Amino acid sequence: MNKSKVLISVVVPTCHRNDLLAKCLDCLAPEVQTLAATEYEVIVSDDGSKTTAEAMMREQYPWAKWVAGPRKGPAANRNNGAEQARGEWLAFTDDDCLPEPQWLSAFAQHIDKEYPVLEGKTTSDKTGLFYTAPINLTGGYLWSCNMMVRKSLFNQLEGFDDNFPFARLEDVDFRVRLQEAGNTMYFVPEAVVFHPHRVLGSIVKQTLAYESDWYMSRKHNLPLSYFQLHPFLYWKGQLRNVVKNSRSPIEALRFLVTRSCVEAALLVFFSFRWNKKYKKVSS
Repeated sequence: MNKSKVLISVVVPTCHRNDLLAKCLDCLAPEVQTLAATEYEVIVSDDGSKTTAEAMMREQYPWAKWVAGPRKGPAANRNNGAEQARGEWLAFTDDDCLPEPQWLSAFAQHIDKEYPVLEGKTTSDKTGLFYTAPINLTGGYLWSCNMMVRKSLFNQLEGFDDNFPFARLEDVDFRVRLQEAGNTMYFVPEAVVFHPHRVLGSIVKQTLAYESDWYMSRKHNLPLSYFQLHPFLYWKGQLRNVVKNSRSPIEALRFLVTRSCVEAALLVFFSFRWNKKYKKVSS
């Protein structure tokens, strides 16, 4: 295969974050990426309703393609961008991410090998009690903010499952389906994307997001006990961070215990509804 003839389609889902999207597109600009401009395209699928990035992109980023999103969440938004792609490979990142200049060229070095799925290295600036970020330093996660897959395989697997109620686990589900179909992922540490930290959301918002765990467990016939324990495993990790990094461990510990207890109570309350809702879901 002649790599110079292979086109990579970069898909960036966005929704009401033009300021962040602009920084991402700055990183993907032809004069910034070390991969030749003729070897990749950038497609922004925009789920915005009140505002969109269409005008901004037309004026500042005419080399990228803007398409209206389906407004059904990030999974459907990524699928929508993939449908517009002309390339043999689909590279995914998010609108709040900052790909390094060698991101695409590092991926391109491996497109003539037998691996149909590539994942890159994802870094962040802050981790700890009040922050979260999808860090991937050694591979095995296939986060949707830094991955590349053959379009034919993506279509064969029908893309990301847009039935997940929250932007959570849809990339894990994609990874599980890839592996169940016998595909092997290859980690490319030189393909680096910086993912800024996110401030931990409210207790209610955080707990509601666990509904995706219930859907995941039913779809893949996984033990629900693992997903029920997942929030507590998360807080166990946060407790470790408090002990190691906090300047005021007593105050931080008080916050941690209070939040985890409230979250546990909400989780029990919502779990009855989720068990009933996803009782008949299966793969």
